[in-house]
Amino acid sequence: MRVVVVGAGFAGLIAAWRLSQRGCEVVVLEARDRVGGRVWSQELSPGDRRTVIERGAEFVLDGYDVLREVLAEFRLELAGTAMSYYLREPRGGRPVSAAEVGDCAAWVAAAAAVAAPGTSLAEVAAGWAGSPAALAGYLARMETTAGVSADRLPAAEAEDTTAGFDWRPSWRVAGGNQQVATGLGRRLSPAVRLASPVRAVQQDHRGVHLSTPDGTVSGDAAVIAVPMAVLRRLPIVPPVPDRQRAAWECGGLAHNAKLHMPLNRAAAASAVQSVPGRFWTWTAADVTGQVQPILHAFAGTEQGLSALAVSDGPDTWAARAAALRPELDADPARATLTTWNDDPWAGESYSAGTLTAARGDPDILAAPAGRIHFAGEHTAGHWAGTMEGALRSGQRVAGEMLASRPAAR
Repeated sequence: MRVVVVGAGFAGLIAAWRLSQRGCEVVVLEARDRVGGRVWSQELSPGDRRTVIERGAEFVLDGYDVLREVLAEFRLELAGTAMSYYLREPRGGRPVSAAEVGDCAAWVAAAAAVAAPGTSLAEVAAGWAGSPAALAGYLARMETTAGVSADRLPAAEAEDTTAGFDWRPSWRVAGGNQQVATGLGRRLSPAVRLASPVRAVQQDHRGVHLSTPDGTVSGDAAVIAVPMAVLRRLPIVPPVPDRQRAAWECGGLAHNAKLHMPLNRAAAASAVQSVPGRFWTWTAADVTGQVQPILHAFAGTEQGLSALAVSDGPDTWAARAAALRPELDADPARATLTTWNDDPWAGESYSAGTLTAARGDPDILAAPAGRIHFAGEHTAGHWAGTMEGALRSGQRVAGEMLASRPAAR
């Protein structure tokens, strides 16, 4: 069986690798000049391995079992961050402790568990009778992570994979998360074709035919593993079923950006949330076990990114991040900004659960359409929006295709 995979992010690469391990012929078409998609590791100071930053997906959290299996397969290791992704000191609003924010989060999660379908997270949270400052801190955290406002988020987001407010460890891949993609790419080489964007997909009784700038690439089946924002724009003939198209169009697109600033002196590991600014900052250890000389920041929601003027560059956000963290000796003039919603091959930071999605959409997003199978974090259900979800989706698709492969005679 010859399979054409569109997208060399985590989902497409692991699908291609698992298929190739079982004897399938694979071709991977990637629009960018690198593998990894929205996982992108880079040295902030070229030549200094202590300054590796993650311009896309970063944290490895509890339950990332498939990622750990792949790391073992490629002899890669995790590096502890010495801080906790889950626990952040709230600043910038009325005084409130992280513990008080956690109490609010626990109350909202309990209320959300019994909320009627169609109830927004904002509606559930409005019932909190405790500290307004704790509620503000909670909503700032949830909206920053989700990349959309709480009035668009379903109440179920209170139990999202990343929604935790107590101290738990977090990790990164030692030396950079993108090593997972480059390792897969090397094993698949020369099947991976970079700078090969797919312009259209057509399927018929003979197979699947994908149009690229260099001509048509055909196979018995295809895996489309591109972000949902890109999938919506991809011409597919004949069209997918209306219900499937509707699920694509109703899915939420998160708006997020990242910022990285050098530090002029050493700092301890830390995590601080700007409550009014809809962004959070952290300092974290790297593969050496020492805290990197870098202040990292992550912002969310369209309104939040607009307030930080990210469309104009890093200056406004860098200044505000430095002001939020006066105990650090940051260098805003050397800040690096990364955005994904304006990237032509991403269009979103990741998918987001919103009230516009219908019941059953997660299953429909993962369903094949004839010879075309779909992978990507947006098809991963509970794991949507994560590196783990991307890997799980790729392995799911490979399993589906292998199970349906005609038996050899």
